Amino acid sequence: MIENLEEALKGISSHKMRSFLTMLGVIIGIASILAIVSIVEGTSRKLQKNLIGAGNNVTMVSLEANEGSDGEMSNDSNRIMQPLKKQVLKDIKDLPAVKNVSAFSSENVYNEVTYRGNYSPNGDNIIGIDKDYFKTMQVKFVEGRNFTKDEYNSPKKVCIISDSLNKNIFDGTSAINKTLDIKGEPFTVVGVIQSASEQNEEYESPNDYYNHNGMSDTSNVFISSNAWPIIAPFDPFMSVALSVNDTKQMKSAGNDAASILNSGVLPNGYEYKSSSSSESENALKTLTTAITAMLVSIASLSLLVGGIGVMNIMLVSVTERTAEIGLKKALGAKRRDILIQFLTESAVLTGLGGLIGIILGLILAKAISVAVSLEFAISFPWILIALGFSLLIGIFFGVMPANKAAKLNPIDALRRE
Repeated sequence: MIENLEEALKGISSHKMRSFLTMLGVIIGIASILAIVSIVEGTSRKLQKNLIGAGNNVTMVSLEANEGSDGEMSNDSNRIMQPLKKQVLKDIKDLPAVKNVSAFSSENVYNEVTYRGNYSPNGDNIIGIDKDYFKTMQVKFVEGRNFTKDEYNSPKKVCIISDSLNKNIFDGTSAINKTLDIKGEPFTVVGVIQSASEQNEEYESPNDYYNHNGMSDTSNVFISSNAWPIIAPFDPFMSVALSVNDTKQMKSAGNDAASILNSGVLPNGYEYKSSSSSESENALKTLTTAITAMLVSIASLSLLVGGIGVMNIMLVSVTERTAEIGLKKALGAKRRDILIQFLTESAVLTGLGGLIGIILGLILAKAISVAVSLEFAISFPWILIALGFSLLIGIFFGVMPANKAAKLNPIDALRRE
C-alpha cells in the first residue's frame, strides 16, 4: 500500500498542471459544499440565538386554551384559580435541568402607562414579578436598583421599567424617582433594566425576549408581587419563567414544569404549556436542513464533473503507461495489484483535491461571514464527510480505468508499445 501511495504521488508530481486541472472540479465542489454548510450553520446559530437567547436559557410556561376551546374562562373557573403555591415552584426548581424559577403575571395595555401625557406608541406590558424574576431572567440594571426586600413583601407603589419604555415615555432622560401613572395609580420609578444578558447582544432589551415568545411589540414596566393586586386584583400569578443550565434542556425542562403545573386544579379547556421557542427552533432546523440539502445537491454537480474528469485523465494515464503495466504483469504482478495501484492513484488525486477544497471552502466561508456579519461555523462532521466523499469519487470514477489496466494482456501491452 505504501509503495502504491509513493507511486501515486510520484505520478501526480510528474504532471503537476494536468493533475491540478483534473482536481479542479473536485476542489470547486468540495469548497462549495463546505462554504455552503458553514454559512447555513452560522446563519442557523445566529437565528437560534435570536430565538432562544444563548445567554438567557429561559423558557416560559403559561396557561393556555386547548385546541378547540373558545378561550373564555367561566366565572366558576376563574374563582377556583389560585396563585401558584410556593411548593409548586419548589418542585419545578428541584428539576435537574432547572437553575432558577420565578412566578409572574403580565397584562398588555395601551395608553395606560403615562408620564405627563407621554405614552408608548405600541402599548406596554405591565408585569408583576416575584423576588426571583430578575435573577431568572438575568437582566442588567443600567440605572437605579432592584426592589428592596420590604418592597417585594409589601404593596408599595414602586416600579422598574425597561430601557425601551424609558426612551418612549421619558425621552431617554433619567426616570429615577419620577412618578409613572399606571392605570390611574402613581408608581415611583426606582430602576431601569436593559438586556437579558450582557453577553448576548441578540436581545437589546427584555422586550425583545417577550417578542420572541409571542408577546406584542411593547415596552415593559415591572411591579412587585404584593403591589400587583393594585393593578390587577383578579389576576393571580399563573405564569412561570425558568432558566436552565443548557439551551438544549429548554424543551424538556419546560415540558416537565408544565406537567407539574397541570397536576393542580385548572379551568376547563385550559392547560399549562411551555412557550419556549423549541417549536420555532425545530422548524428552523427543518428549514436549514432542507436548504443545506438543496444547495449541497447543486454543488455536488461540480463533483460529478470533477469525477468524470478524473476518469478521463486516468484512462489517458492507462494508455500512456501500457508498457509499464505489461512489464509488471510479465514480472508476476497480479490483476488485483494493478487494480489497486490505479485505484490508489485515483483516490489520492481526488483526496488531495478534497483537502485543498476543504481549506478553500473554510477560507471562503470565513470571508463571507465577515462580509455579511454572520457567525463563522466549522462543521467537523461535514469536513470528514467532504474528505471521505472526495476519496469515494476517486475510487468510483477510477474503477473503469483501473479495471481496464488490470485486464491488459502483458504480451499485447508490450507488443503495442
